Amino acid sequence: MERTAFNPELGHLEIQEKILAAIRAGRLPHAFLFYGNEGSGKDALAIELAKLLNCQKGPLHVCQRCPACQKIAHLQHPDVKFVFPIPGKKNVKVEEIIENLAEKAANPFRRIGFHGKNSFIAIDTVRELKREAKFKLYEGKKKVFIISDADQMQAPAANALLKILEECQLVHFPLLEGDVILKIIHKYQPETPANLAGIIRLAAGNIKLAFDFMQDNILEKRDQAVEFLRKIVVIEKKEPLINADIEENVGKFARAYPNVDFPFIISTVENAYQELGDPRNLNPTLIFLNLSIKLYQLIRNQS
Repeated sequence: MERTAFNPELGHLEIQEKILAAIRAGRLPHAFLFYGNEGSGKDALAIELAKLLNCQKGPLHVCQRCPACQKIAHLQHPDVKFVFPIPGKKNVKVEEIIENLAEKAANPFRRIGFHGKNSFIAIDTVRELKREAKFKLYEGKKKVFIISDADQMQAPAANALLKILEECQLVHFPLLEGDVILKIIHKYQPETPANLAGIIRLAAGNIKLAFDFMQDNILEKRDQAVEFLRKIVVIEKKEPLINADIEENVGKFARAYPNVDFPFIISTVENAYQELGDPRNLNPTLIFLNLSIKLYQLIRNQS
């Protein structure tokens, strides 16, 4: 019986089946363009495709155990290059790049990057790929260049890359199903939080977000934000709006802004509280940021 997937654990079985069919027919395209929503597993499947093309047990099988599969899994195969956005040379250390590659190898579904630094794929990177493409194979069967987050490619780099792509085949990646995400999370993070089902629901099919949320403990932060706004609303409805120890300061504030619509401000806070309770709203930080901007505008425009 013919194989219909080279790694069912990754999901996207229809895509895997089409790739295997192309290999059997000898019609594998020169390049694929994987596209779709963030967190749909494009990087992971691209790495697995590199294994498929180089596995010593291949060409239609990924053994995961041969030297080729192991080196590709660790992103250390000389014929397979994983490219991703990095800051300018003056703003990044080689150790940081190596650390990010190690994190991607440990979990190809995780987000990698350089916190607080502007990252991009520069034309020099594409020029290096073009140069390497001319070399003979070191030890593998196929050279594979994986360009992750290609939307962060600078215009000159994108133009240079288009010149070397031939018969690029578009492959759309839908979001992963919840059960697939659950299995992947258990594989790469054996110790999962008790609220894992809630995290997967909040991630809405984006597995990168699911791992982000577990790392940032997003549900706990959301609960804290909800409790904070709940207290504000309770104070307004059931108790005096001010505490005795700060009554003088609140009075000065109110006199300084006599035209401000304070009931409307309270209503704005209540709306933010309701938004935090909506499971479709994923990030409490953004809700608080939006609330701060609205409050600032209300006070500035009406003072």
